[in-house]
Amino acid sequence: MCNNDDSLLINVLKILPEEIDCYIQAPSLENESILNMMSETEWDYYKLIKINNLNKESFCNSLNDSTITQYFQNIELKNSNKMLFQGFDGVEIGIISKYIKIPIWFRDKYIISGDCTISIDW
Repeated sequence: MCNNDDSLLINVLKILPEEIDCYIQAPSLENESILNMMSETEWDYYKLIKINNLNKESFCNSLNDSTITQYFQNIELKNSNKMLFQGFDGVEIGIISKYIKIPIWFRDKYIISGDCTISIDW
């Protein structure tokens, strides 16, 4: 599940809890498989994908099979309304919650390089 080791988003999904609300801002997105997973939100600019153990692999496969993340302007991953991760600019960079247990491999690959920072607020 979620096998692409080069993707920040996929690697974030590997270390987060199973139940995640994924808010995506991507006005130019045309990928049907991802669009079919999305539902409306109270915000005009965000769509929601509820990621769980049943659809996580399908979501990851869609990310692996295309350059879809280049259309993501902003992504917010939440659990019980608590921010876990926020990604920007095609999810090339991001901020992860200080409450997430960050494995050494993730810290070495993303935190040290500066591609992902740890939030001081959430």
